[in-house]
Amino acid sequence: MNKHLHYILLLLLAFSLNQSFAQIDPVEMNCIQVNSDGSVTITWTNPADISNFKQYDIYYSTGGWFTKLDSLYSVTNSYTHNTNLGNFIELSYYVDIIDIGNVSSLSDTIKTIHLQLDNNEPDFNKADLYFTKVSDPPPNGTLTEYNIYWDYPSGSWNLIGDTTESPFSKDIIVCYDSINFKVELENQGGCKSVSNTVGNWFKDVDYPEATAFDSVSINNNSEIIFGWQPSPSGDVVGYILYDYIGSGFSFDTVWGIDNTFYVDSRFDACNESHQYAIAAIDSCGNKSEGSFLKPLQPILLYDIGYNICSQQDTLVWEQYINPLPDIEHYLIWRSGNGVDFEIIDTVAALPAPNPPPGILPHQMWFIDKGIDPGIHYVYFVQAIFGSFSSSSCKKTVDSYTYRVPQHIYFANADVLPGEEIELTLDVDTTVFSCTWELYRFDPLNNSEEAFFSTDRNSLSAFPLSVSDGDVDPNNTSYNYHALVYDSCGIKRLDQSNTLTTIHLTGNKPDEPTNRLEWNAFEGWETQVEKYYIFRQSGTESSFILLDSVDRQTFEYDDLIDPEQASDGKFSYFVEAKQSSGGTYNYQSLSRSNIFNLFFDSEIFFPNAFRPGGSNNIFKPLFTYFSGSDYLFQIYNRWGQLVFETSDSTEGWDGTVEGKTQSSGVFVYRLSYKNIHNLRIDKKGTVILVN
Repeated sequence: MNKHLHYILLLLLAFSLNQSFAQIDPVEMNCIQVNSDGSVTITWTNPADISNFKQYDIYYSTGGWFTKLDSLYSVTNSYTHNTNLGNFIELSYYVDIIDIGNVSSLSDTIKTIHLQLDNNEPDFNKADLYFTKVSDPPPNGTLTEYNIYWDYPSGSWNLIGDTTESPFSKDIIVCYDSINFKVELENQGGCKSVSNTVGNWFKDVDYPEATAFDSVSINNNSEIIFGWQPSPSGDVVGYILYDYIGSGFSFDTVWGIDNTFYVDSRFDACNESHQYAIAAIDSCGNKSEGSFLKPLQPILLYDIGYNICSQQDTLVWEQYINPLPDIEHYLIWRSGNGVDFEIIDTVAALPAPNPPPGILPHQMWFIDKGIDPGIHYVYFVQAIFGSFSSSSCKKTVDSYTYRVPQHIYFANADVLPGEEIELTLDVDTTVFSCTWELYRFDPLNNSEEAFFSTDRNSLSAFPLSVSDGDVDPNNTSYNYHALVYDSCGIKRLDQSNTLTTIHLTGNKPDEPTNRLEWNAFEGWETQVEKYYIFRQSGTESSFILLDSVDRQTFEYDDLIDPEQASDGKFSYFVEAKQSSGGTYNYQSLSRSNIFNLFFDSEIFFPNAFRPGGSNNIFKPLFTYFSGSDYLFQIYNRWGQLVFETSDSTEGWDGTVEGKTQSSGVFVYRLSYKNIHNLRIDKKGTVILVN
């Protein structure tokens, strides 16, 4: 048979079969059960005629879109969804039955009974059960009442009521037990819908009468001590103690109705602040309302602040809160060097206005004035309220006096080669605390300023050495002195000695003479012994000691040998030497700034030169060159530039662009600035011989 004809016949057969069967009816949903593991079993009734059945498609939803869960290809009337979600959320299902013609018939939707229990505090003796319905209206053949079961008291499921609406509430009278609940909806077809199981603990909440602390104090061992009155309730078996930090937590239970005292040694009560509440507990474990709304906080006395400058002690403490009755006042107790405590003052119940700096507005404070130095003081604070009282921890402080700085001495002021001035200060390092300030006087500006400050704790080396870089020692001398302030900011010793640095200047009265002049170095505790003269010239690699003069001489003439002026520059500094003796006996050396004097260079121009001969390059000849901005040029007789250089060591070799020039007369020009920054210009002619 032709294969195309065979395919057409098959299509016609399939069409005829599809037309020969009526559409299959949908299944009828009956029951839905949440199993103990959270899986869900659904049951249904199949249509009367199921001869053309092909498959079931099972769909479910967790609250949004439906998702295909499975396909079943054998006739059945139930399906179990392997999941644990049934214990946590409401699930919805429907069944799509499909015939052999691929025609779908959708069932109604059925939902799990999702049960939730509310028996939170304070309703531990009441169960509020909230549940969802299977469907509305319920499936055919299903009763309208939902049956409520619990597993109490025998541990087996027992019916406790029925309802058509959620929620269902039940009062439960148990001392303390765990009870589970479930909800069922029966179907006359023999199945029933079952919810998930929920449960919790239940107990008697007939609370005993509340009690409260009499007071909370701190004993001599830095422990918290409590006292309270017995509860009037007859079934009280003990008292729960709470540490009310944040939301509060119980830290211990005291058993016995007449046991009304406790010592809390969990922490150092002298350095931590806690709040406390108390509740009575009965034989069923029910506790009274407790004193959470009005927790007690013992007096936290902070470390005593001793002010050495004003000779006074400052006490700061946190208020004693929620006393019954209200606080009347605080008593300040003090002991000195071990004598008996005595009340030295009374402080009002509320914080005083305008607290000193560092004290918060809600804090209590007291200043004990007129403290004697050298005493070991002990303080505590006592709150008085009615017939009760509460005491803080004892805090100690030792009063003392500071050591006044005994001396301050400027040992030296030395000008460094880098134009900084290095200062040496001898200070009293035996003091507990003080501050040193250094002052500089600038004669050019006629001004004085404090340019450096340091305290005793920052002193890392002795004597104190400071470099002053904000100076110009080439143009002036400077005066330095220092002040010392004690730990209270009081100026002591007026001020130190004043040092005057050496400012060196000079001139040239004639060409071979370099004249130096300087001011006297002043301020050492002993006299200047002499001044040393140091010099460095072009023939010397470093400064050499040239000469010395007595302490009353402030001028020196240096007669120069021109052969020493290889670069025309002579550098000098003067150094003062301190004579021995005195209290500190430093024998310091103090240098001046470095001062330069110059020689002008002599210039010689040859009148002719021969390339290739002994005089084969033409350039100016200097005894030495110490100028700047150098320019040397050669022009031909037509005024054209044939050579130019800014290097004083270079000369003309008689060529232009590599070509030898013919013999003739050429014009040269030289321009530069000499050591005195004066422009020097030289012009002339030279004969090129080839």
